[in-house]
Amino acid sequence: MYDIVIIGGGAAGLFCSLSAPKNLRKIILEKNSSLGKKVILSGGERCNVTNIDITPEDDYFGENIKAIHSLLSKFSNYDMIDWVEKHGITTCVEDRGRVILESGKSKDLLDLLVRESTKNGTEIRTRFDITKIEKTNDIFRVHGNDGSIVEGKNLIIATGGKSFSQVGTDGFGYMIAKQFGIEIVDPYRGLCGMVTKEDLSGLSGSTLDLTLSLFDGKKLLYDEKGSFLFTHTGLSGPIVFNAVIAVGEHLRKLGIKESQQKSYFNENITIKLTFNEESMTKKVKSFFELDETKNEVIFHLSDLKSWEEAKVTGGGIKLSELTNVFESKKIEHLYFIGEVLDLTGKTGGFNLQQAWATGYVCGKGFGEN
Repeated sequence: MYDIVIIGGGAAGLFCSLSAPKNLRKIILEKNSSLGKKVILSGGERCNVTNIDITPEDDYFGENIKAIHSLLSKFSNYDMIDWVEKHGITTCVEDRGRVILESGKSKDLLDLLVRESTKNGTEIRTRFDITKIEKTNDIFRVHGNDGSIVEGKNLIIATGGKSFSQVGTDGFGYMIAKQFGIEIVDPYRGLCGMVTKEDLSGLSGSTLDLTLSLFDGKKLLYDEKGSFLFTHTGLSGPIVFNAVIAVGEHLRKLGIKESQQKSYFNENITIKLTFNEESMTKKVKSFFELDETKNEVIFHLSDLKSWEEAKVTGGGIKLSELTNVFESKKIEHLYFIGEVLDLTGKTGGFNLQQAWATGYVCGKGFGEN
C-alpha cells in the first residue's frame, strides 16, 4: 500500500514526488519506457526550464488566470532557477526571456529530477500501461495491463494533455476526470502552426520578425511582435504558436466545438501581418507587392495543424473543481497537476513553470496535512 501514487513521470509528476514528505511511501507509474520525454524535447533538447519574465495575464490562458498569481507566490520562476542552480546546473537567459540550461543538454535536468525523486524515497515503474482505476473504501486501485494492481491512499494524475502523442500523451487524465464526475474545459490544440486559405508556399522557409494580429471579424483577439516563419501550408513560429492558444480560448468562450472550428475559421478568423523595414525583404516585397505605402497583408485562417503537431493542450480540468493543493473537491485524495489542468502558457518555458509549480504545491501539501 502506497501513501501516494503518481500517474505520469513528466515534469509535474517528478517534481511532486521530490517535493512530498520523504517518510510517505510514493510511486510513479509511467507508461513509457523512460521518464520525462517532454522535458528532454523542451527547448530543442536544451530544456527551456522556465521564463525570467512572467506576467500571468499576458502569458497564460484559462478560465482562472488569477490562480497563477497564487501559484507563483508559492513556487516562482526564480525559485525554480535557484533550485536547479543549487543542484549544480547552470542556466542562462536567451531571447524572449527563455531560461535554458547552459550545458545545452535537457538530460542533465532530467537526470537530476529522477535522482532527487528516488533520493526522496520514490519508487518508479515504467512501461506500466493502465487498464482501469477504481476507488473502493477510500483506497485507489490502479490496474496494469500485466495484471498487477497498485493500491494507494492518494492518487495524483500528472499525465499531460492529449496533443503531441510522441511523448505518450493521449488524454488519459481527462478520461479519469470524467469517470469521477469532475468537470473539464474541452481540450483544444495549442502551440502549433496555422493553415491559411492563401497559398504561401512561395515564401516557405522565410523567417522574419514582424507583428501578427489575429481578428474575429473586426474584434482583435491577439497581437504580438516576434519571430515568424512561412511554411508550405501557412504560418509558424513562436508568435503563431501563441496566437493558436488565443484563438482556442476565444472559441471556448463562444462555445464552439472542435467539429465546428474549421467552418468558423473559414468564415470569421483573419490574420494580419505588419512588416517593418527589416522584415520587408526583396522576396517578401515582391510576393505581396509591398512598398512604402503598403506594409500589411491579411490572410484567412483555414485550419490549425494537427493534434500530433500541437506542443501543448489548452483547456483541461477546471481549477474551480480543485482545492489550492489541486485536490478534487468532489473526490477526496484525488489530485490533478501539470498540463492536464486548464492553465496553459505561451511558448517560452511558461508551461514547464506551471508543471514545476503545481507539482511542488501538491507535493508540499502532504506535509502540511
